[in-house]
Amino acid sequence: MVESSGDTADDYYVITPTESDIYRAVRHWLLEILPDGMQVIQGQQNRNAAPRDPFAAMVIIGRERIATNGWTYDGEATRTVTEQVQVTMQINLFGPASSNQMQMVTALWRDMQAVDFFRASGIPIAPLTTSTTRQIGFTTGERQYDDLWTVDLTMQVTLTALLPQEFATSIPVSLTEVQTTYPE
Repeated sequence: MVESSGDTADDYYVITPTESDIYRAVRHWLLEILPDGMQVIQGQQNRNAAPRDPFAAMVIIGRERIATNGWTYDGEATRTVTEQVQVTMQINLFGPASSNQMQMVTALWRDMQAVDFFRASGIPIAPLTTSTTRQIGFTTGERQYDDLWTVDLTMQVTLTALLPQEFATSIPVSLTEVQTTYPE
């Protein structure tokens, strides 16, 4: 989405982690487990040629609320709202050996390695499940077949929004002598 004139990001509440944060965290995890030199890109980018094989492409394809919101107050005019969301990201691996590389992705997504990686990253992501891996016929721009394996990774992401909140920090109290003010 492109900002139009007069619409700036500051006009809206900011949710963290952002979609960019999620992509960045998953990209770093993939770079850690895939072979050295393999590129990992965000899919659906206009005016960008695909890298040379082998490479991986990531696309967020779904979000689903999985719990009721939680909230806390900081006492400084801010309310923190948290929402538990299941995010589904499709991972596509292109090139020779992509089948074996995809096996590594699915094996480690449900392993403590991924859990520990995301915990250390500071991004509130917890790996959940994977779909069945699929081999999809892919034809390059040169009309040549290329290996393409795909899987959907689901993760729990804790989204946070900071909202302005008014608080009463003091209550003025005055005493009124009832019998004098309101005689019978």
